[in-house]
Amino acid sequence: MPFFDTGELFSIGGLTIRIGVNALAILMGLVAVFGIIGLLNSMKAKNILAAAFSAITVLVFGLWALATIFTFGYPDLG
Repeated sequence: MPFFDTGELFSIGGLTIRIGVNALAILMGLVAVFGIIGLLNSMKAKNILAAAFSAITVLVFGLWALATIFTFGYPDLG
């Protein structure tokens, strides 16, 4: 798997919360959100090159954040 399991942070009621990948998913999600803001601003300014790079940023970081969340981002339920 291409994701790193950095270990357990703590357990609550039988759920194991892991650190590292959760923070990574949050950071990549924030980059994707800022990419959406940049995409909207560049489209408003009619800057095609900036819109293309913003769209690529949203696509790459958004999908990477989702992949991280679905792989390791949620608490371990078992």
